Amino acid sequence: MKKIIFPLLLIFLYSCNPWKYVAEYDHKADFDTYKTFGLLNWDKQNDKVVSPQTKEYILLSIKDELEARGYTYKENGSDLQVSVFAIVQQETNYAAYSDHYAGYYGPVSVGVGVGTGGVGVGVVGYGFGTYPYTVYKNDYDVGTVVIDLLDDSRKIIVWQGVANGRLRGENATEGSVRQSIRRLFSDFPKKIVKK
Repeated sequence: MKKIIFPLLLIFLYSCNPWKYVAEYDHKADFDTYKTFGLLNWDKQNDKVVSPQTKEYILLSIKDELEARGYTYKENGSDLQVSVFAIVQQETNYAAYSDHYAGYYGPVSVGVGVGTGGVGVGVVGYGFGTYPYTVYKNDYDVGTVVIDLLDDSRKIIVWQGVANGRLRGENATEGSVRQSIRRLFSDFPKKIVKK
């Protein structure tokens, strides 16, 4: 199986953001044969973009999702190994606003006056010209979290989930992280075990 690598999400966010969740798996793998899972060492690069509290929310949420599917956490020698990688990139978008009436009518002056003779409104001047544009630049951060499940015996990725979306300045809440991880695992090949 080719490695399933396509960057996807920084999970921990807000339902009002247009986050994208994508997951893929090795269709030849039998997810019922796996019984245990473990967490690979946390990549130190993640600490540059993920707070310690959000890290805890992510790892606990992943653990809860796998345990809900009947897998047992095992620190060493597990069937599946979980790897988490997070990145944040700055992106820029541009928007332009056209004040087309000002360009069509040229410079227009409107005045309102109040005096002893009453109230008056006046318009002075008009003409043809080009449409003036105002361009706005907006820099923002996009976060991506990639979760890989690796078959420890075959040393290959058997499932990958990626979440990607625009970050806002606030810290992630436990509820928002859990909701994002749950959504990422929604199409996992092994369904939640009813207790």
